[in-house]
Amino acid sequence: MTKTTVKLQIPFESLLDAIANLPLEEKHQLWQLLNEEINQGEGNLLQEDSYDWGSQGQPKGKPVEYIPGVGLTVGGGKDAPT
Repeated sequence: MTKTTVKLQIPFESLLDAIANLPLEEKHQLWQLLNEEINQGEGNLLQEDSYDWGSQGQPKGKPVEYIPGVGLTVGGGKDAPT
């Protein structure tokens, strides 16, 4: 028996509703399928080329911290030593 592939346009919300109505065992089967697809997709990602910092290498930086609602801040202020 040959497999037939059919592409469908399904609104995401409709898909979520359909998944919500699946029995628990079928939700587990779907999760396993999606997990395999995600792992395979992540394995196919290209490695980024590393940046060439030159003979000096990567310069030292200052420590930063993310503060929700504010953004990145320099640890110890802008005058902190590197």
